[in-house]
Amino acid sequence: MWNRIDVVKRTFKVIRKAKPKKFYISSDGANNTKDKKKIMYIRNYVEKNIDWDCKIKKIYFKKNLGPKLALPTVINKIFLIEKKLIIIDHDCLCDNSFFRFMDELLEIYKNESKVKAISGNYICKNLLSFNCSYYFAQHPIIFGWGTWRRAWKEYDIKMKNFNNFNSFFWLFIFFKFNIVKTIYFYNKFKLTKSNKINTWDYQLLYSIWKNNGVIIKPTVNVSKHIGWGPQAYHGKHKDDLADIKINKIKFPLRHPKNLEVNKQADEIEYLRVRNLYFWKSLRFFISRFILKLF
Repeated sequence: MWNRIDVVKRTFKVIRKAKPKKFYISSDGANNTKDKKKIMYIRNYVEKNIDWDCKIKKIYFKKNLGPKLALPTVINKIFLIEKKLIIIDHDCLCDNSFFRFMDELLEIYKNESKVKAISGNYICKNLLSFNCSYYFAQHPIIFGWGTWRRAWKEYDIKMKNFNNFNSFFWLFIFFKFNIVKTIYFYNKFKLTKSNKINTWDYQLLYSIWKNNGVIIKPTVNVSKHIGWGPQAYHGKHKDDLADIKINKIKFPLRHPKNLEVNKQADEIEYLRVRNLYFWKSLRFFISRFILKLF
C-alpha cells in the first residue's frame, strides 16, 4: 500500500471477502507530511477492517523506499518464512475466483522449476480459443500474481549479469533475430539497471527469461490494474486496457498437457501492451538513432 485510499478500499473489499488465513500487509513510507497523513489513514483503515480470523503480519516502512525497492524488500522478508506467496498491489482489483486459481496452481506447480510465476491477467479477449483454463507464456503482465521462494531466489534487483554487448546478442537470439523486440527490451533493461527507470518488474522479467522460465496465464482475466490517472506513480494517463474487464474463472480447472509457450498470445500482448509493430517500431528506432548522430 501507499497513499491512495480510493483504490485501497476497492482492493481490500475483495481481499476481505476471500478471508486469507495469512495476511501480510506492507506499506511504503512517506515522501512528505501530506503523504504521511494519507498513509497513516490507509494503514488504520485496513487494520480496523480485518474482521476475519487470520494471522496478520505488518511490514511498514518509516522512510519511502519507492517503486524499485519497496516490493522486493517485502517479498524478500516474507520468503524467509513462506514458500509461496500471492501478491496484490494496492491498486490491483481481483475477482474472488483469482484466489482459488492462485492457490491451486501454486500447489500443483510448486516443484516445477520452469514455471516462475502465475499471473491473473489475460488481455487477448476473443482473439484466441482455448481448451484449457490457463496457458504458458513468456511475456508477463503481473497485476495480481503469485510465485514461489524457489523462483524468487533467481531475482536480482541489480541485474548484475546484464551487460551491454553480451546481453544485446542474448536478446537477439532469444527473440529469434527480431531486432525490434531486441532493441526495445535491451533499452528497458539497460535503463532499469542504471536506475533511470524506477521499477522492480523489469528485473523480474529479466530473471525469468535468463532462467528459461515461463509464466502461467489464465484464459479469463481475473485481475486488473486500477491505479491509472494523475495520482499514480507510473501510468498517469488513462487506462490503456479499459476494454479488458474482470471476469470469473470456472472450476474445476482444465489443465494443459505440456509446458509449451503460447506464442500467439504473447504476440498479441507485445502488440497491445508494448505497441511493438515491426515496421512502425523499426522506423522509430532508426529515427532516434539518426537524431543522436546530429
